Amino acid sequence: MPKANPRGNTAQKLLIWGAVLWFALFLLVPLFTLFSKVFQDKGGAFIGLENFRSYFATPSLVLSIGHSFEVSIWSMGIAVVLAFLFAYGLARCKIPCKNVLKNIALLPLFVPTMVHAMGLISIFGRAGIVTRELGLDIGIYGKTGIIMAEIFYVFPQAFLILTIALESADFRLYEAAAVMGSGPIRTFFRVTLPGAKYGLMNAAFVCFTLCFTDFGAPQVIGGNYAVLSTDVYKQVVGQQNMPMGSVVGVILTLPAIAAFFANRFSHRKGAAEEISSKAIAFRIQKQPLRDMIYTCFMGLSDLLILFLFAAVFATAFSYKWPQNMAFSLRHFDFDAKLINGGSSSFMYSLLLCTGTALLGTIIVFITAYLTEKTRPLAPVRSSLRFCSMLPMALPGLVIGLSYIMFFNKTDFSFFGLSIPNPLHGLYRTVLIMILSNIVHMFAVTYVTATTSLKKLDKAYEDAAESMAVPPWKLFLRVTVPLSLTAVIEVATYFFVNAMITVSAIVFLYTPDNKPAALAILNMDDNADYAAASAMSICLLGMNLAARLGFDALKKRLAIKHESSNKAAPVKQVG
Repeated sequence: MPKANPRGNTAQKLLIWGAVLWFALFLLVPLFTLFSKVFQDKGGAFIGLENFRSYFATPSLVLSIGHSFEVSIWSMGIAVVLAFLFAYGLARCKIPCKNVLKNIALLPLFVPTMVHAMGLISIFGRAGIVTRELGLDIGIYGKTGIIMAEIFYVFPQAFLILTIALESADFRLYEAAAVMGSGPIRTFFRVTLPGAKYGLMNAAFVCFTLCFTDFGAPQVIGGNYAVLSTDVYKQVVGQQNMPMGSVVGVILTLPAIAAFFANRFSHRKGAAEEISSKAIAFRIQKQPLRDMIYTCFMGLSDLLILFLFAAVFATAFSYKWPQNMAFSLRHFDFDAKLINGGSSSFMYSLLLCTGTALLGTIIVFITAYLTEKTRPLAPVRSSLRFCSMLPMALPGLVIGLSYIMFFNKTDFSFFGLSIPNPLHGLYRTVLIMILSNIVHMFAVTYVTATTSLKKLDKAYEDAAESMAVPPWKLFLRVTVPLSLTAVIEVATYFFVNAMITVSAIVFLYTPDNKPAALAILNMDDNADYAAASAMSICLLGMNLAARLGFDALKKRLAIKHESSNKAAPVKQVG
């Protein structure tokens, strides 16, 4: 064992305790503030479980629980089935233009969920093109519209999970099934589905959680069909009833936490069934009829997505959709639509996304490094791992609500003593929204960072200790350069999702610092669907440009890394 570096250990301990302080101030204490609010009245007096009794005594509020479960289960079921078929076509069929089909299916990830709802309104709403031209009213406002919008939202995420599950199959199982005379249908139910069961479970839990906690789509297209996420917003913003908003937030969190732990359990079970080193990669066999059917299905799925986005584009570029479809750019004059100017919303979004990407990437990688590559304070590092994964179980609305309750307080009272809140100055600033976004997206980026760090040889840390190299030098000169691809992926995730996130910041913005995603929501509230569609298109363009830019940077770094790893000619010495 290499001799430990005392100064290095001291620095690592300080950083670990610094990470603990970070989570305490920006995750645990705000959550404690939120959960303690459920036992208080509007004046702050302790009233026990009275808020819960009041909630369950209000039929309209209790009804929202059933509504949330109903739309989430329907959306999850339909989306997972469609995503499995789409992923099967990508992984198991010989079809043309796979990358094109896949990229089109990913488009819903680059816009806020309310944009899917707006597209559906442009098609099936009271003045929608289908309603007017065909006289077909499907009742888009309410349960039907929410379910359809949520399917568009979670479909890409489900098929990405299922594609990985299907691509990791061992071809030897299919060869054995063929030798035993098993037909295609029997092989599908006896080999394919069991092999993908944990991927299916993972996709189902992810879809359920996303649908259950989503705010944008129900707010835009839900009409009078209330769900828990819109109830939180109505209680806090509409009625200024913070205690009741906290109660709804807690109820919203419980199913999400249950789904999170169930997902973690299925993930561990799936990881336990590791693929053997002798496994053979799946070899796609050409079957013309099957390939044609899946090509048609995938093409139709992408056409539906393109039709949804085409409706948004048509609404934005028409003089008045659908009565006067003459080409016009008048809806892109955002400064005339917003009191504080639409152009400033885009600039504010860029500031928010850039700050989230830069600060979030730094915090995530330092935390991942401390938990995976250091040795001191093992129990404390275990608690850091738990805190790093905890945000995955928390809805964005709950995080935003906990922030407004904690940072809005000027002081706290304990046993008659008043203690000033040192972080109150962050309230109503861009920094509080950046911090909320980082916490909201922390778990996914942390998993990406730790996965990359686990691939690095521990010999680097051993060599650094034996040579008394400070940990910060090892981190900056070795760890980060070897993990640049993961660093860029984390930054990309932060940037793109900060551009479209609404729930985590809907309680934190002010009229003077309104991001583009929230400006879209405000335009929709004012029934200005055309301007909201126009801003959605600009937001989509910004996100696609960012994604392409980050991908190009990753490819350039990969090429540079590959060329630097080429062995140089060895010269004979002496």
